[in-house]
Amino acid sequence: MKKVAARKGSKSPATAAPANTWMIHEKALKEFERGVGLLQKQSYSEALERFQTIVTGFPQEKELTDRAQAYTRICRNLLDQREPQPRKPEDFFYYGVIKANEADYDEAVKLLERALQNNPKDEKVHYVLASTLALKGERREALAHLQQAIELNATNRIYARNDPDFEPLRDDENFQNLIHPEEM
Repeated sequence: MKKVAARKGSKSPATAAPANTWMIHEKALKEFERGVGLLQKQSYSEALERFQTIVTGFPQEKELTDRAQAYTRICRNLLDQREPQPRKPEDFFYYGVIKANEADYDEAVKLLERALQNNPKDEKVHYVLASTLALKGERREALAHLQQAIELNATNRIYARNDPDFEPLRDDENFQNLIHPEEM
């Protein structure tokens, strides 16, 4: 059988395709890496766009497209995730603490007040509510809840002496009387 010599200057389809396929693969891979990076930065909507670009723009990259579809579902789930809601009475306290730590004081106060409705004699709830109200600048209410917390458990007096959340109340005479009754 005779072999036909390739013509100079013309490319056979077999040699042109791999170079083009390689470039497409590189573009898809870079897009995928950007998506993963955005996902790690918790930029879910931007990551979702990158993964969708791979799914729609590079259908020939089957393995990468499959992975991008999986990450697309993950991004959508994370974007659709709703904040968990308290179910049990003690959950209101824990969610209130979380919100206070996130400096969402208004939401923390609502949750902690709900916790008090369930258990009005819970010294922990009174204490955290007092510290949250102090940070919020509501001195009178903060002092009332701190007093209640101390009456329910005298150890709260010691905690309040060193708690930075009560810094806004340090100059208040009523606060000083609560945390240092021996000096009265």
